[in-house]
Amino acid sequence: MSHRFIKGIRYVPTLPPVLSQILALLNDERSSAQSLEKIITYDQALSSKVLAVANSAYYGFRHQIVTVARAVVALGYEEIRNICLGASLMGFLHPSSFRNQNAAELLWLHALTVAEAAAIVADETKLVARDAAFTGGLLHDLGKVVLAAFFPDEVETLKDLIIKEKLSYRAAEKALDLDHGQIGMALAEHWDLPPQIGEVMGYHHEPSTHLVYFPMVATVHLADFMARSLGLGHSGNPDRPEVKPVALSGLGLSREKMSLLKDQLNTRRLAVIGLWQAMIKG
Repeated sequence: MSHRFIKGIRYVPTLPPVLSQILALLNDERSSAQSLEKIITYDQALSSKVLAVANSAYYGFRHQIVTVARAVVALGYEEIRNICLGASLMGFLHPSSFRNQNAAELLWLHALTVAEAAAIVADETKLVARDAAFTGGLLHDLGKVVLAAFFPDEVETLKDLIIKEKLSYRAAEKALDLDHGQIGMALAEHWDLPPQIGEVMGYHHEPSTHLVYFPMVATVHLADFMARSLGLGHSGNPDRPEVKPVALSGLGLSREKMSLLKDQLNTRRLAVIGLWQAMIKG
């Protein structure tokens, strides 16, 4: 990746304190529900968002959840942490601040769909923790989000190149030295994200058994394929989605099983849209 974009990543704004604290919990094995609840309680906007999401169609509780403490009990620490992470990130990189607001909204919907799909795959394979898979799916395209937010001219150039030169999305990225995976890895280092998240961001299109966190990367790769196949949200990549055989074999899944998991994801379509609306528009 060119020095210009490495330098550009360094000048991406520092994270809001609350988001920094939530991301720090991903690296802290001693973190607890109490520490997370304390962070939420002292941020009124985040408290409201957590309650909006907890009461959304995604969870479908019959009785309204009216306190953060109750939300933590009802959903559990990992689930609430992911809600806070998603809501805080979408607040920090909100589509209203993007040049192309609609594309940004669809990109976040894609991210949430991949997160849901990754959790489904993790439940099936038992090779990656469900909450970790959800986090990886949620963050996998953060490089694209940052490009859209801070380098909109380059994103438009990328789109034009795909059309004019009839290039694949990945080939156009390489031609412009604009690989969103490599940018994602630089961003992960810039924001001190866990190493497995950086690897997911960097290699979710090219899973390899040589990777340290291959099961996680393969899980998100398959989840990305499932989400794009269903057309829920849009990653910005117009190419036909493909799944790498190494991801399936590495996770012990057949194409038939993958198809069943995709059907399972499809049954969650309205729930995922409800979660997206609560996080980004609620």
